[in-house]
This record gives sequence, C-alpha cells and structure tokens, in this order.
Amino acid sequence: MAPFPIQDYLSPRDLKHLKRLYGIGGLSYGNLSSRKDEGSFWMSAAGCNKADLKHVGQDLLLVKGYNDDTKAMQISVPANLSPNRVSVDAIEHWMIYTEHPDVGAIIHIHAWIDGVKATEINYPCGTIQFAEAVAELIKQEPEPARAIIGLKNHGLTITGPDLDDILERIEGRVIPQVPMT
Repeated sequence: MAPFPIQDYLSPRDLKHLKRLYGIGGLSYGNLSSRKDEGSFWMSAAGCNKADLKHVGQDLLLVKGYNDDTKAMQISVPANLSPNRVSVDAIEHWMIYTEHPDVGAIIHIHAWIDGVKATEINYPCGTIQFAEAVAELIKQEPEPARAIIGLKNHGLTITGPDLDDILERIEGRVIPQVPMT
C-alpha cells in the first residue's frame, strides 16, 4: 500500500491542529472531510486514527456520491485494496457539500461548545433522518459555510471553507464532555 501524502493536502499547521483536535476524545472518535471537487470529497474511514492518516482506501476514502437505489455511499479506492468502511456520517457530509458549495471542510467531534444550536432528538448515527436534521440546522444558520451544529447527546458537526477556518473558530472553546439531556 502506498502511503497517503496527507502533508501534500494539509499545511503543517493544519496537521498540528488536526492531531491536537482529535486528542480531545481519543484519536478514533469523530471524522473529518475535505471537498475535492464539486461532486466528491475525501473523508476519514470509520474507526481510523485521525492523527495517522496514511493509506488511501484504508484511512482516507474518496466519497463520490450517494446511490439512492442501494441506499449506500459510493467510494473510489485503488484497485488493489479492499476498502475500509466509510464513516456512517458520510451521508451527512454529502448532504452538506451538495447543498452548500462554499463548504470546503467538515469536522465532526465527540465534544461540545456551549451555546450552539442542536438537534432536538438524539438520532441514530448514519440515518437519513439524522443527516437531514443536521443539514436543515446548517441551512438555517446565517452563514451555513461556517456553522457549528450540536448533535444532541453526541457531539458537533462544524463546517468551514477549510480546516484552518474551522480550527481557528473552535480553538479554546471545545469542552470534551458532551452534555446528556
């Protein structure tokens, strides 16, 4: 397997922020994605260590869209690999990227920021209902491309034009414990 050159896509500063951010709740929790082009985005695979993204098709997946017939995300991986599972939150990220062309990156963490608008119910992760609820809250934000949305009893979904913007906006505000209500 060829290592994924994440340093070619993230600046040293972004890489440092990313490692620090995922230290909040353990390095396998949450996920991140970054828009590649109008119809696809890179996304961390389910359960991978976000501080050690090295292998395309295993740690990082290219999400090409959603197949309505199979109700599954479509991914593209090198032919010689058996892909890891894409994060269950890929449907949510896909909806956000599709509706908001100014969103360039999305981070989901299992942590909290006081005062954020949150979903009213605790939806199961990976469901269409969950993705639609989050997408609707983002749409209601004054600046959807720079939103911070709470996921009741779960964590946060944060959008931005890029990872730098997201990390700068949340620095010093993140609380590791998600309030349970």
